[in-house]
Amino acid sequence: MEARLDRGTGTRDQDRVTIKSKGETAAETIEEFYKLMSEYDTEISGRLRDIQPGEDEEE
Repeated sequence: MEARLDRGTGTRDQDRVTIKSKGETAAETIEEFYKLMSEYDTEISGRLRDIQPGEDEEE
């Protein structure tokens, strides 16, 4: 199972994430997918939003 997520609208304010999961059954695949989505939502998405384009250029 694979899903691609895009966040942001501006050229320099976009995040693209691909989440892939595999399992021996459809149920296992879906369970793994939801686990990965939860990890993305709680850990990775916040980190990506904290990185703002142009911040390094100003310092």
